[in-house]
Amino acid sequence: MIIILIVLFTLLTFYGFIHIDKIFWRGLVGGLSLVLLTASVMALTIHIKDNWGMEKVTSTETKKIYTAGDTNAAFGMLLKAEIGQDTNNYALVYRTNKEDKEPEVHFQPDQKHMVETLKKTADYKLTSESEAKVVTTTVKWKFKDNFMKFLFGIGGEEGKLVYQHARAYVPKDTWLVLTQDEAKKLQQEVPAMQAQQEAALKANPARAKAMMELQKNSPEEFTKLQVKQIKERLGLKE
Repeated sequence: MIIILIVLFTLLTFYGFIHIDKIFWRGLVGGLSLVLLTASVMALTIHIKDNWGMEKVTSTETKKIYTAGDTNAAFGMLLKAEIGQDTNNYALVYRTNKEDKEPEVHFQPDQKHMVETLKKTADYKLTSESEAKVVTTTVKWKFKDNFMKFLFGIGGEEGKLVYQHARAYVPKDTWLVLTQDEAKKLQQEVPAMQAQQEAALKANPARAKAMMELQKNSPEEFTKLQVKQIKERLGLKE
């Protein structure tokens, strides 16, 4: 509508100053039209520059996530790949459903839509919670009222993304957060770790029995022990 008003006031200004002979009516019509034209242009400029007439609306979505590793393993795994250097912005690999055969890459930059991609970030945080989840916070532009939408709602700004941030919350004691290289190293280390553990348990039957009871009666504590051993093996500080 603002464009129509600008065109209308432009025509009225031209008509008032050029085609009206009487000085009073010429000044009234032409002058008033010029003031309204100037106001309309200024309003459109401020709207484009500062999103005048709009407000930011925030929405939050929480989804449970599942391991990117072996689904039969007691511990969970989140794979990370930092986008750029020292950006704290990651592409993350995990399953969105427990039944998924393969994990998927999430928050990977979309090369075809770089403007939107630059507004989206993702990271992770280790927590004391028992389940892993991703919390996505999205901020979009929305017109403050119907009048503002009527004036400026021609450029598709309604629902335009301001920014989006996703954070994966990962249980620090029962999940591993690994890079691709660390995950490969773990896969290579598994046979040696299993052999070492079997040898230790054979040498100490009492400890073997205690470990079996721990696995049966307190699976979460057993998982914590597994994760701790893997971190030590891989030299992880987390």
